[in-house]
Amino acid sequence: MRILLLLLLAGTAVAQAPSSYRPYASLADIMAGVLLPKSNAVFDVTKRAPKDDVEWTAVQTDAAVLAEAGNLILTPGRLKENGQPVPHTADFRRHVQALVEAAKAAHKAALKKDADAVFVACEPLYQACYGCHQAYRFCPTCQEAGHP
Repeated sequence: MRILLLLLLAGTAVAQAPSSYRPYASLADIMAGVLLPKSNAVFDVTKRAPKDDVEWTAVQTDAAVLAEAGNLILTPGRLKENGQPVPHTADFRRHVQALVEAAKAAHKAALKKDADAVFVACEPLYQACYGCHQAYRFCPTCQEAGHP
């Protein structure tokens, strides 16, 4: 029993150990290199449905990477283009979570090869991007205040 308790405590300590990872790319780099191309690829399904398994796999992967981008955005130590830290307010996290959930819905629809369901998922995806940009990209005073 003592050994089990020690292993459990050791595992907890390892799980809580701070990461030595330090982000390199700025939020602008993540937006331009990941979010913009991946979201555009998902949005493109609303104009033209994938024709074969190769195209569906690309949309599936793009949506999955888009969902994972939330983790990149919220990585501790990530900086904005101006060198200031990415906000970690509840409001900002809510916007990021909306992006993640919308991208997951698009991914699930793409796994089913359902262009109509991808189309439906694009509205909350657009709203997640638009809402965050309104609050944090186009409102400089809001960025510092941490709310729209």
